Amino acid sequence: MRYYKGYVALSDACDVPILLHIRNARAIYFEQLKELILLDGNGLASASLRWRVARIEKAGLIQRLSDQRHLGKPVFGITQSGLAFLESRGHFLLSLPSTAEQMLHPTQVPHALEMVNIRLALMKAGILRSWKTDLEIASRNLVLETLATKDFDAIAEIDVDGIQRCYAIEYERSPKSAARYRAIREVLDKDMTVDAVLYLTANDDILYLLALEMRGARKRIGFALSESFRQSLLDTRTLTNTQNSEVVPLRDLIEA
Repeated sequence: MRYYKGYVALSDACDVPILLHIRNARAIYFEQLKELILLDGNGLASASLRWRVARIEKAGLIQRLSDQRHLGKPVFGITQSGLAFLESRGHFLLSLPSTAEQMLHPTQVPHALEMVNIRLALMKAGILRSWKTDLEIASRNLVLETLATKDFDAIAEIDVDGIQRCYAIEYERSPKSAARYRAIREVLDKDMTVDAVLYLTANDDILYLLALEMRGARKRIGFALSESFRQSLLDTRTLTNTQNSEVVPLRDLIEA
């Protein structure tokens, strides 16, 4: 069989998982990608992964986000061509089709990178059973028109003392307006997809602002620093939206 000049043969077994991780993360460091692939048990060696990423980038399916050079190392994102390739393999997302003009706003890159760090912390601890990214959740919600749902940053299914629990994760890097938080409370009160929500924040100021704004929500909510969560996971001291603003280990919030 003859191929046209510049053709790059891609493997469904090896290259598609790489592209899916990059698409679903929105933005990702190579080191993060390497850890995800390793923890997934894909079997790709580091040298092979670097070679595959380089050729996928050369083919124009992924790109380095040039406006993130201040981070000191390359950040990769999917391209329209990469989305079109995944769609040709049956991996279509309503929330990010190949016709999208912008993959990710530059201001959202740090948020996306931290979400990968949060996922990796759970995977390394061996307690993560499944993980849905915001793109996957939003795509599902576009289909489920009968349920009141929120486009969470992630939904994690984890092993808590041998029992699988499902909760939503939200990462807050900057504060929102009071009106926006009021709208979020209304959506959370109607949401039927998760029992509990964990808000992770970049600093204490945002944490206490969130706790104040969300204290009237009926949904069970916990608040913790993202860095503390990545270190302590289920033992993280978590502020709750209970009447007495109790502080409990995260496992207690999830198991309640």
